[in-house]
Amino acid sequence: MKRFALSASILGMLLMVGPGFAAVTLDFGTGATSSPTGDCTITATASACTSVGVGILKVTGDGTYNGSYIIDGGTRGTEGGILSFNTATNAITITGSIDCMPSGGSNPGSGLGACSAANDAAFTQLVPSGTTLLSGTGTISGLSISLGTISSVSFTDVDSKGTSLLAALGISTAGCSGGLCPGWDLTAFNLSIQNTGSSYTADSTDVLDAQTPEPTSILLLGTVAFGVAAAMRRRTRKA
Repeated sequence: MKRFALSASILGMLLMVGPGFAAVTLDFGTGATSSPTGDCTITATASACTSVGVGILKVTGDGTYNGSYIIDGGTRGTEGGILSFNTATNAITITGSIDCMPSGGSNPGSGLGACSAANDAAFTQLVPSGTTLLSGTGTISGLSISLGTISSVSFTDVDSKGTSLLAALGISTAGCSGGLCPGWDLTAFNLSIQNTGSSYTADSTDVLDAQTPEPTSILLLGTVAFGVAAAMRRRTRKA
């Protein structure tokens, strides 16, 4: 009976910790209709791209807010968000608005997330135009150039998300300031760039990042681990 009670209490504590570690993932990428050209400068010492288009935001790990949303550049319902990065300053930003998106195309879910079916049909704007959706300054590396194409770019640091974006997705904005919320890890940055004679242009992009565990969740997990270890030691001594 005591063994059952111990197991049940451990399971209960782990269930308390679980939701805190269900990381939300935000994937900014090329949409069905966007054309992410932009202007890119590639040199031996530094590389940068400005005005590269991103059209779709895919959200996972966020419960009922999961789904696909349009990133617009000022025209509601039209893909047109902007990605920029610079290896000299190690900076990356994504700006735009977030709109609901009807079913079909790259959003077969419809009616998901923060949008009802009516919101989808009306391309309801969830985040204002010109919002900084992602902002980070870290170590940009991993540029792989072959025959005029950059196949991948790595960004190894934390980044921040726009407060209004997180609020629209039902994610806590506690501790945020200046319109940005820290605590995210940029886990993947893939950018395909074509050499068009004297310049480079992007033809696809994918920026994926995940929410880092909250400090309270880490503390709770540590408390659980300590409690389990102590309980096991007591049982060993009694045996």
